Amino acid sequence: MNVERVSSLKYVVRSGWVIRGVPNSIAETVAGHTFEVALISMYLADTLTTECMKVDVEKTLKMSLVHDIPEAIVGDVVKLIKVRAPKFFNDVELEAMSELGLSKYASLIRDLNSDLSPEAKLVRLSDAAATYLQGLRYFKTGYVHVEEIIDDTKNRLKSMLDSWTPETCVPALKKALDNIGVDF
Repeated sequence: MNVERVSSLKYVVRSGWVIRGVPNSIAETVAGHTFEVALISMYLADTLTTECMKVDVEKTLKMSLVHDIPEAIVGDVVKLIKVRAPKFFNDVELEAMSELGLSKYASLIRDLNSDLSPEAKLVRLSDAAATYLQGLRYFKTGYVHVEEIIDDTKNRLKSMLDSWTPETCVPALKKALDNIGVDF
């Protein structure tokens, strides 16, 4: 594993915030975002396991930790590009994992991109929750142009919950998200 290259994520700022006026000097880094996603994922996985369904917490944590590692090679790519060319971007991510000596974890990226397993769905939900919470932090400190990200992410969170299977887990997820500051 190329730890030095992966560690560069501590200095890669998330472009969506910068595009909306948050200065590079205070913009969230990919590594900071990844930490928050992992923490939220662990919390949600433990909650679901306790409340309504068995979730592989180890797999969820590993997936959370590697979900943005390809950005050490490709940088933080704006969502618009990821959405418009998903197959291309997925292939690029897998190539980056290989280049970083992390092919062993490529299956986690493939699983995440398929968005089929409960663990992948939890990581996607946690990713959105972390983005939403960071947006609120910026908004509260005066960066009003991030409101578009907040609104878009809140709608995405609602959509994820509306399509969650099994439906019996939705109340537990909503309560857990509310506990960390994600309000609906």
